[in-house]
Amino acid sequence: MFRSGIFFGVLAFMSVAALADPPTTQPITDFTKGTASFSVVGAYAHSFDSSEARIETVAVGGGYYFLDHMAINLELAGFWVQQPGPDAQIAEANLLLRHHLLVIDRFSFLIDVGGGISYANERTPYPDGTNFNFTLQTGLGATWRLKDNMYLLGGVRYLHFSNAQIDGKERNPSINATEGYFGLLFTF
Repeated sequence: MFRSGIFFGVLAFMSVAALADPPTTQPITDFTKGTASFSVVGAYAHSFDSSEARIETVAVGGGYYFLDHMAINLELAGFWVQQPGPDAQIAEANLLLRHHLLVIDRFSFLIDVGGGISYANERTPYPDGTNFNFTLQTGLGATWRLKDNMYLLGGVRYLHFSNAQIDGKERNPSINATEGYFGLLFTF
């Protein structure tokens, strides 16, 4: 509980800082207003609570920079969850806000936050979870330009699965995990 309070405090501070305009000395890059993006990402997450889940993910997404350095993305993901009991396959759709806080030459440092809905073929987490869950993810990342309009994308996120008590308190276990992700981001 204490760790999550610190985490969300730092996240709130960074979110307020993210709303500030980037310094005018930064070069304008492919992350300007009106730019579209496409990403392909792979991820691995391991729960840090009692759910004992390991999660592998593949996600594709499309985004639009509605402000300089700030995008909204729609992502579709497939999760493979190793958990006590039967393993689960999960399909998810989410919206993710991404803000490049610092852009210097080929490098950018970013923060993102998003949420979505998911459906699993097995109860997740097993045995008291449900097939339908909500997801929340937030974290820090970076991009490195490989060539015009093509970037390496990677970072670390907090990942949460739960059903928000739609089946009552006793049927609302959750998965809280640390996720590392890595992939490619294309802008056009």
